[in-house]
Amino acid sequence: MTAKRVAALLLLAPCVPAPPGKSTIAASDAITSLAFNLKYLPVAVAEDNGPGDVSSHDSGVVQGRIQTLVNTSYTERNCQLFSKSGSVGSASKYYSMTPNGQGKDCTYSDEGNQNKGTELYSVFANNKAQCCNACVATDGCVAANFLSSDNDNSGGMGPQDWEGFGCHISQASGSKTTGGIEPSVLEGHFRDRFGDYSKFDQFMDYSVTFFAYDLQPYVDAFKKDSVPFLVAQWTAEQTNDMWYSLFFLTKASHFVFELTSAKAPDLGFVGSGASLPTLEQRMSDTHVEKFKAYGEGAGNFIQISSINRATSNITYIDDVYTNLFEAASVQKISKGGVERRCYNVGGSSGNLQFPPGPSGGASDEHVCFTQRTADTEKDAIFSVADFEAMLWAEHAGTIGDNANSMVDYYTENHFAQQMNSAGLTKLASYFTSNDPYPITKDTRLAYACKQNYIIDPTGWSIQPLGQTSWPKCSGESSIMV
Repeated sequence: MTAKRVAALLLLAPCVPAPPGKSTIAASDAITSLAFNLKYLPVAVAEDNGPGDVSSHDSGVVQGRIQTLVNTSYTERNCQLFSKSGSVGSASKYYSMTPNGQGKDCTYSDEGNQNKGTELYSVFANNKAQCCNACVATDGCVAANFLSSDNDNSGGMGPQDWEGFGCHISQASGSKTTGGIEPSVLEGHFRDRFGDYSKFDQFMDYSVTFFAYDLQPYVDAFKKDSVPFLVAQWTAEQTNDMWYSLFFLTKASHFVFELTSAKAPDLGFVGSGASLPTLEQRMSDTHVEKFKAYGEGAGNFIQISSINRATSNITYIDDVYTNLFEAASVQKISKGGVERRCYNVGGSSGNLQFPPGPSGGASDEHVCFTQRTADTEKDAIFSVADFEAMLWAEHAGTIGDNANSMVDYYTENHFAQQMNSAGLTKLASYFTSNDPYPITKDTRLAYACKQNYIIDPTGWSIQPLGQTSWPKCSGESSIMV
């Protein structure tokens, strides 16, 4: 397909609200990861996670998909999980259920309520099927109650307008890691680098950043359950305000969350502010201004700010994202051994829509890359350059010269966003003139026909939402997450 044909398709594509976006990784145990995120975060199982947390459209793929709640959803957790079931009594607005294992829907009792069962904990759910999937994912859950309300929603494939940003963890057992390492080994490298969480590690740059009004509920919950985490501080330079970031690693994965707030958490020791590690500004000036306006009404909902990557070559990243992707630069930091660049790949924040925060607004999810001075001790475990080399060797070993290959495990490591048409047209022309095939371990920019992925210099992929195609891909694809 020619670049001119791609440009025509992009111009003809209907102008529809953009999906909320997502960040996805491959993992060794997606079910365990799902249960962890549901327990600690204001999220619900994604509507398209599949019955019993197994994909209904991609055979054998165990799903750990979650979507953040929007502020029009719930104020209280409404899916109670039980480790021991009791009798089921009649109760309006309740659905009682028992799980039937992975890949299967639950057995439901409408207007039924578990009585005198042993409670585990509660999670959020938009409907009874999501509550069922939460129980299936949770070790020891034998029954659940879902409290329905007028805020419930259900139905549809892909992210819905009543769902927020997606954090997806996939266990694609049919895919391969030829040339690379297994996800379980990669996850071990993350844990080894983070160690006791006493200081910031550059692998924490492989993260997703969310605004949270208050970090204290997360600090308290993690302390109670001995979940390791790091809190750091940083200054918003335009306003000179102090902000705080909490980093943690989802269990059985390499999915790193960064929750950031202008409200200092109480860590339980004197002089906490002076004792915290200090980082560079972790959000753009526009996001600092935006989220600072979110008052206490934001509650414990989390709002997406950026998808982040570490990089070994910030110069090449900037060239690709600025000159090929036509992404808008939203933040640039160069000081203290830190080079950070953030972009809006949509080109203009006014062109996209965003799951509403307290006052609604347009989508301005950023994509950020950071290159740091090497840490010799930690890099001996597994460095950023090692990670990039592993991913490209794996792409070479699984895709190689077959652009239509569907077995690459690590294309699961991707983000999905609406991308501007000018950048996609320019990129299609570039790939026509600069054929990346066969992919080798030395390749640093390519595409794959599976989901029309773009593989950027870090070795991580991009799923461009909308309509596009690449030279060796047959036909046109309209890609939805």
